[in-house]
Amino acid sequence: MANDTALAPPDATHPAERTALYRCYDADEELLYVGVSKDPEARWEQHRDKPWWRDVSMRVVEWFDDRASAERAERKAIQTKGPRYNVHHNQRPADPAVVEALAAPKRSHRTLADLYPDGISDAQARRLVTLLRLPERVAEREALR
Repeated sequence: MANDTALAPPDATHPAERTALYRCYDADEELLYVGVSKDPEARWEQHRDKPWWRDVSMRVVEWFDDRASAERAERKAIQTKGPRYNVHHNQRPADPAVVEALAAPKRSHRTLADLYPDGISDAQARRLVTLLRLPERVAEREALR
């Protein structure tokens, strides 16, 4: 799934005091979300039902000695980097499509608008075309047998 980079893992003698700041990026290295948690793995499990979670291809973790320090770093990262899906502390105006996607009821399928509310890059378009043509290519190979 995602590449994970952890810096300075928690000290086993003081696990309750240490807090992680984590950053989630997509395949194009766009910052999607910044958060804090004493247990990033458990927090990521909670994010799995978010519309943006499938876009996460890399996570970077940085550990702090206390939650207050991690929260200050989180606020600064959100305010300076403007991750697409953070709402609190984010200085950039909320994209109505993102707000709608985040508020949408869970459903069994997702639309391209859910996946790419701000449009898609050329690289993303090429990947989509490749994926959409995959069943066609499999059928062609089967016919050649």
